[in-house]
Amino acid sequence: ASLPLLCLLVFSLSCVYADNLPEQFFGKFSIDRSDNFDEYMKEKGYGWFTRRLVSLAGVDKVFTKAGPNTFNFDNLTTKKDMHYKNIVLGQEFIGEGLDGSNHKITFTLRDEALYEKHIPTDPDAEQKEDEYKYELVGDELVQTLEFNGMVAKRYFKRQ
Repeated sequence: ASLPLLCLLVFSLSCVYADNLPEQFFGKFSIDRSDNFDEYMKEKGYGWFTRRLVSLAGVDKVFTKAGPNTFNFDNLTTKKDMHYKNIVLGQEFIGEGLDGSNHKITFTLRDEALYEKHIPTDPDAEQKEDEYKYELVGDELVQTLEFNGMVAKRYFKRQ
């Protein structure tokens, strides 16, 4: 009686992690333009100087296949590069945030959109809990950021 239960458990777990990042996300995308990004940063409490630095920074988002069920994500900026390796959709991992502190990070796929959730492990971290949404619209990767009802979009062109 325990063997069928074990088989059911293994099957259930494999279904949870069966999602793979869709092929169309793989590639390099470079920042092209933004809507409401300064307003979003202001709403999050960032000062003028930080907002200027961030808004003027070049940004590339790079998704590469790592294994049959894993991918790598590189967030490359003129300020700091972030490299997350061997990501499994739906599995939390500890990675460094742009503020330099450790974050619990989870990538999930919902309704053909990719979500990147960050929860800083240090309550005094500069960066707060956040979730970014990525959608492919034509040849662009559109990132949606939201805080206190303020919605910003950043548009990245496929390279």
